[in-house]
Amino acid sequence: MSDRRGRAQRANSTPGRILRYLGLLLGIVVGWQLGTRLRPEGPVADYYGMPVLFAAAVGAILFLAAPYITLGFFAWLRREIRGLPAIDLAAAGLGLLVGGLLSSLLAWPISLLPRPWGEVLPFLAAVLICSLAVVACVTKKREIFGILGRRVGTSDKVASVIERPRMLLDTSAIIDGRVAELARLGFIRDELVVPHFVLRELQLVADAPDAPRRVRGRRGLDMLERMRRDERVRLEVSDLDVPEELDVDSKLVKLASVYGFTILTGDQNLERIAVLHGVSVLNLHALARAMRPTIVAGEEIPIKIIQPGREYGQGVGFLEDGTMVVVEEGKGYIGQDVTVVVTRTLQTGAGRMAFAQLKPVETTS
Repeated sequence: MSDRRGRAQRANSTPGRILRYLGLLLGIVVGWQLGTRLRPEGPVADYYGMPVLFAAAVGAILFLAAPYITLGFFAWLRREIRGLPAIDLAAAGLGLLVGGLLSSLLAWPISLLPRPWGEVLPFLAAVLICSLAVVACVTKKREIFGILGRRVGTSDKVASVIERPRMLLDTSAIIDGRVAELARLGFIRDELVVPHFVLRELQLVADAPDAPRRVRGRRGLDMLERMRRDERVRLEVSDLDVPEELDVDSKLVKLASVYGFTILTGDQNLERIAVLHGVSVLNLHALARAMRPTIVAGEEIPIKIIQPGREYGQGVGFLEDGTMVVVEEGKGYIGQDVTVVVTRTLQTGAGRMAFAQLKPVETTS
């Protein structure tokens, strides 16, 4: 509905009205010429109304369709170009330049062929050569620009900066906050992209009536501001959008699928949807679980028991990375620091947990 309203507004704008009258004039001229050429042989007076009829019909059609054809096409073209990486546009321009030069060199000898080949083949050859040149340059853009970069004296490192992977941030990743530290330390070297629709969702969270939700939203906004000021973090707020999708998660998945982005999230549901669509996705919680130190059976670890467990006599403590440790016969040591011996570990959907026993107290005889 909003897209249809936007097209109507463009058609009724000042440029749209100008295009309507230009389309009317063009349609009258084209229709008159078409009617004159299609008029049957015979007295001119018998078929005089045919050019007038064609001129009126074609003029009316172009009067109605001109703003939609022109403005709609350029709006679509602008959206497509805006979403393309700069290196793809540069490679396409280089391909057009090379294809134009080659087709110009071949146009004269081809035009010497007998008619109608000498009239048609130069145009077809130009279209074919330019298309092949654009496809070849876009496909091999890294190698081409790498060679050009070395020819002008730049290093491989500088040439490789021409194209870098981009990573889409969703609201959960921004609110989580760990992405700022990862980017600051250099573990994330991709360009971080925050679409405007994610920023709007974050603003809604920051303005929520619920106090905890409001605090999380404001923390996310503060985190974005901190990343924006950090010169070591490559952050871009982009106006890329998918108007036909209403849900933020669907927009992110569609953008990532079309432009080859990676999604960085802390939302497990978004991760599942992205995987189903074949989109590359990284989950901050999965990264945190993978970074936890490995605990093996027989290892002795110090821990503070802070609460009773589910089973009789059990005590529960937590390591610094959040791993829960269930200690047999540890209920009587709640609030105390003890040393335990790990008996086994268990990986669950919520994370890793370990089972342990109290380390026997060594006695001296």
